[in-house]
Amino acid sequence: MVRKLLFERPILIGGLGLAATLSLLGGLQDVFADGTTVAGLVATGAGVWWWRRQRPETATVEIKPTTPVEREQVAAAIATLKADLDALQQELSALEAEELVAATMARFEQQRQELLTELDRAALKVAIAGYPRSGKSLLQTFLTALPSASPEATDAGLTVAEIALTAATAHPQVMADLLQQQDAVIYLVTEDLTDSVFADLKTLTAAGQRVLLCLNKRDHYLPDEQTAILDKMQAQLRSLPQTIACVAITTAPRPIKVRTHDAAGQVTEHLETPDPEVAPITTPVQQWCEQEVPHLVAQTVMRQVHQFRRDIQTTLNQARHRQALPLVEQLQWAAAGTAFASPVPSLDLLAAIAINGQLVMDLSKAYQQPLALDQAKTIAAELATVVVKLGVVEVSTQLLTAALKSHAATFVVGGGVQAFSAAYLTRLCGESLMAYFEERALSGQAETAISVDAIGQKLQALMPSTQRAEFLQTLINQGRQKLSPKTAPALAPGETAALNLSQPTPQILSTQMETISSGELV
Repeated sequence: MVRKLLFERPILIGGLGLAATLSLLGGLQDVFADGTTVAGLVATGAGVWWWRRQRPETATVEIKPTTPVEREQVAAAIATLKADLDALQQELSALEAEELVAATMARFEQQRQELLTELDRAALKVAIAGYPRSGKSLLQTFLTALPSASPEATDAGLTVAEIALTAATAHPQVMADLLQQQDAVIYLVTEDLTDSVFADLKTLTAAGQRVLLCLNKRDHYLPDEQTAILDKMQAQLRSLPQTIACVAITTAPRPIKVRTHDAAGQVTEHLETPDPEVAPITTPVQQWCEQEVPHLVAQTVMRQVHQFRRDIQTTLNQARHRQALPLVEQLQWAAAGTAFASPVPSLDLLAAIAINGQLVMDLSKAYQQPLALDQAKTIAAELATVVVKLGVVEVSTQLLTAALKSHAATFVVGGGVQAFSAAYLTRLCGESLMAYFEERALSGQAETAISVDAIGQKLQALMPSTQRAEFLQTLINQGRQKLSPKTAPALAPGETAALNLSQPTPQILSTQMETISSGELV
């Protein structure tokens, strides 16, 4: 009996494309008959060639592979966390209540002990990530059937988690969970790599995660198409921080038509479903379980140690933020009082009033990144220039002028707009500096030189939230209390309020201030 498999697949006909090409050539024949047109085309081509020659070639970015870590290195890193916790407790004790500090330290110490336990884990954690209908559930079934697999987290074996990705998925959070909770990731795709998938792979590999890219539903493509897709994927994967293997499988093969010829020449047809092809993925996973569990677990715990340090720094940043915010608020209304009593016609000078070197220096001390006064003054002057170039002064004046129209006209004159602009600019620049110092501490770059451009970027990012009607109204309500003649003594002509934060709060500052929470600027 002879059996013949029929692979029926539509074939694209190129007749339309050929006809379009011939039509185009026919049209070009008329164009080329004109010598002037030909000369123009030649000149244009020469110009394009020259332009391309003048462009600098794109430099190839060298991507270094991540350095593998061993168990001893991770154990040493966990030990150093004790010193980090001691430093955290010492600083928090000067900023927070004793009960709050004790609770925070107890929580961190428990997490540190859990890292030691996690380092001794013998069960491998593997995640299958993919979009809907990519075959995650079926692949999970095959992996959990492996000899090393175990449905529960036991002292040995394999645990497999299914991670669903959708268009609405918050990918940064999902990727963070994969890095912190999983030792390896199998990323399922059913077609060419999209930009979002490639971004996920880059995030995972940059952090040292073991990743295996898997093209599922290979039976949906002809052999030549499979080869072309895999070759293209491999070419894209070469730019990632570490090597990723790419395999093709079929978890749920589609039925195929089978034609049978018997001895009498009778032909019958029926559908048969081939066996799944999952060995390209189950074989490396089995190898991980048998040979690489200690190494992969160490990689995961080291990532958890790095996150632990970031959590410590985030806690410090939050405490320092609460300490620094009153400094910004104090200078905010001191600067407003100065501009209200002695209005300046130049908006550039207004920017210089609002951004004070003393504030830069005091905030740097609050975030344990101290600057000398001369350095602080230089940074303040450069930041004032950035503010003017960005047009922040003009924007703030326009917004506040419109917002003040609903208040008494007598309150607007005599420097009212300038006063509120000074308060607005001081708050905006202060919050930008705070965000910048917090990011430096979080990224471990607190010892590097201050970048005014980076502060300017923070300022630009915060501007939209300060242009909300709620924020402006709160600012105006506060300013009416602070700057009203009933609550603040008038300054003599030419006299300005002191801006030195080391001195007692000027009389123009009232104790009945309604605080604008920093969350309104985030």
